Amino acid sequence: MRVAVITPYYKEPNELLEQCRASVLDQTVACDQVFVADGFPNAVVGGWHAKHFILPNAHGDAGNMGRVIGSLSAFAQGYDAVAFLDADNWYRPDHIQRLLELHRRTGAAVCTSRRSMHRADGSYMFDDSKSDGRTHVDTNCLFLTRPALPIIARWAHMPRELYPVGDSVYWSSIRSSRLSCSHEPTATVCYRTTWETDYKRMGEPAPAGSKTLAFTDQPYYWFKSLPARDRWRIWQDFGFPLRRRSVAKLVGQYALSRLSPYSYLGPKHEY
Repeated sequence: MRVAVITPYYKEPNELLEQCRASVLDQTVACDQVFVADGFPNAVVGGWHAKHFILPNAHGDAGNMGRVIGSLSAFAQGYDAVAFLDADNWYRPDHIQRLLELHRRTGAAVCTSRRSMHRADGSYMFDDSKSDGRTHVDTNCLFLTRPALPIIARWAHMPRELYPVGDSVYWSSIRSSRLSCSHEPTATVCYRTTWETDYKRMGEPAPAGSKTLAFTDQPYYWFKSLPARDRWRIWQDFGFPLRRRSVAKLVGQYALSRLSPYSYLGPKHEY
């Protein structure tokens, strides 16, 4: 199978881009990397033997448009699967190999892996227990094969207000699409965390500018403020939120009255 790793980037320092690139080159199974500059192309990246797209302006969408363009291009060129790696993160050497083996064993259209959490300097903190292929899947842990191609564009029309929880929204979209999924429990993605809660878990002071839970609360407040019709439309488009109780509370009777007894509401999922 031919695999392309899609990496949207913005203004990340060269040393992070180089670590990201090196981790793809060091994979035990050969794969190609596709860089997508979100309005700010880096000459260092342009000098690498890698595919390089340049968007004319920054989209401010957490890399979503870059993932769409890179993925569609890869599939159009005959690649069989795409994986994703943000510019500030990196893979362990067997990441692609494990996901390929998982796909071959299970035939799943969507394969996922676990991630480990790391400080800004790259030092290890812990393996993320929520990254279990059910409760939560980070974008960096996704491996999408050709049957998943129809849902690629959903990144492009995700409401901007949901970007802070974009990973959760996209995972909801995958689950509600009924694509077959399978999970690799080994942590093969190294995630450089900027979340305050991760540092508190370690008993450490959070770096300046770390994200708090208030950052991820905002999308839910926005969602709850929408008219029932708009909440229903978002739930139809993305399957967000997944949990039945959440649908009842956030979407309301307008949506529930339109559900057949056989409608798919997805697995239990706390938000």
